[in-house]
Amino acid sequence: MLYSNNIKAQEHEAKILKKINSYFDQLKKEGLQGCIDSDLELYEAAKKDKHRLDVLMMGCNDQVSHYDLYKTDTKKLLSNFYKDEDSDFIIVNMKGFKNNPILYTKPTLTFSRKKNEKKINIIHNYYQFDENKNGYELVKDSSISNFNVEEKMKLIEDYLYYKKENSISEVSRGQPYREYYIVARINGKYLIKALRDYNLKD
Repeated sequence: MLYSNNIKAQEHEAKILKKINSYFDQLKKEGLQGCIDSDLELYEAAKKDKHRLDVLMMGCNDQVSHYDLYKTDTKKLLSNFYKDEDSDFIIVNMKGFKNNPILYTKPTLTFSRKKNEKKINIIHNYYQFDENKNGYELVKDSSISNFNVEEKMKLIEDYLYYKKENSISEVSRGQPYREYYIVARINGKYLIKALRDYNLKD
């Protein structure tokens, strides 16, 4: 019986991981197509010159690389903190704040918490110049400044767990917003979706 339950749990976990992969891979694919569509003349010209096309596609791939970080960090949090748990939890993925104007790549922030717990797990990705390598390197840590993670987590928890109306929404309100990509277990059921936050104050 215990063995059977273990097999079922492993199969369920594999199914969730597959859904996470599919979700972020699809977002990346759409983002890549959007990058190409944003300047079709340049893309058509680049197709005639392989080197130019490679440079263009490298730039487009950099612009959507944050989806790979979301996918990796979400799965890391799942396996480290929620793998064998029955408790509800929310994992939030968003673009970070250490933007470098000369890079197409975006910093990311992934944070999560179990329901009714205080501790928030944070993975912060950003790019820092490495003089030894004479290039930018990805840095992963749990530091964050000028952003109230606790406040944002509470808003998202209130919206998803308790259906409270606040600055979080799934629909357009016709105003600027910050986008979050959510992987969560609510009342024992997994969900993967995008949410919008219309309160842009950090």
